[in-house]
Amino acid sequence: MPLPKSPAATDASPVTSWRPAAEQVIEAGRDGFARAYVAAARGARRLARASGLIAALDRRRHRRFPLFLRSLFAVHDIDELDRLDLPWWTFGAIERVDAFLREREGAARAFEWGAGASTLWLSRRCREVVSVEHDAPWWPPLATRLAAVPNVRASLVEPRAAAAPECPSGRAGWSGVEFAPYVHAIRDAGGPFDLIVIDGRARAACLDEAVHHLAPGGLIVFDNTHRRRYEPAIARSGLRVERIGGFAPAVPWPSQTALLSRT
Repeated sequence: MPLPKSPAATDASPVTSWRPAAEQVIEAGRDGFARAYVAAARGARRLARASGLIAALDRRRHRRFPLFLRSLFAVHDIDELDRLDLPWWTFGAIERVDAFLREREGAARAFEWGAGASTLWLSRRCREVVSVEHDAPWWPPLATRLAAVPNVRASLVEPRAAAAPECPSGRAGWSGVEFAPYVHAIRDAGGPFDLIVIDGRARAACLDEAVHHLAPGGLIVFDNTHRRRYEPAIARSGLRVERIGGFAPAVPWPSQTALLSRT
């Protein structure tokens, strides 16, 4: 799994030169903290492995708390999260979605905005997974990994500059960026889908679109719904909402994942 997805991470980005300076400072600060945390976690992982702590946690990872502790050493590491068989949602939501897919006995079809460890997790539980990703620097290693998974169709759909985007991102540092092709990718993906995951950019617009492609009895996984900016989209969706708070893999602070379904 990559560091926070930001076009500011590469000089080749098409959107850095015209973004307001204040937004770039905010994003640089946030990304700097994330990189420092990841570096610290990986340093701690070396010590934990040498001391035998990771091996001890691996033996107990069938239980949620040891699995959570083990996952703290896997932050932004898709290989480690894949070995632990974890997507990056709250643990309660992971268990609920796992049960939902088990009921369908491997026949479910899934679509997701935002590819990574969740794509691999879904591929082991679904007949087909269609995923779109916006982050060009993250895409090459991910595409190589996913190419070996036969039931996954994944594609890169990059954002572009726009004065008045139809599908904007509400995240600081992303004003004036158009995500419409990324959001609308589901229209040509061959739905409807039993499971739709919203865990990328322009999430409010993704939810507006997702409701039109959800199969009867289907489920939408909307991650990080503790962020207030998503509330208007959730309210206008007309869907039943189950909010599952608590800890998620790899980070030591609580989050919230919402599961949305038709009443």
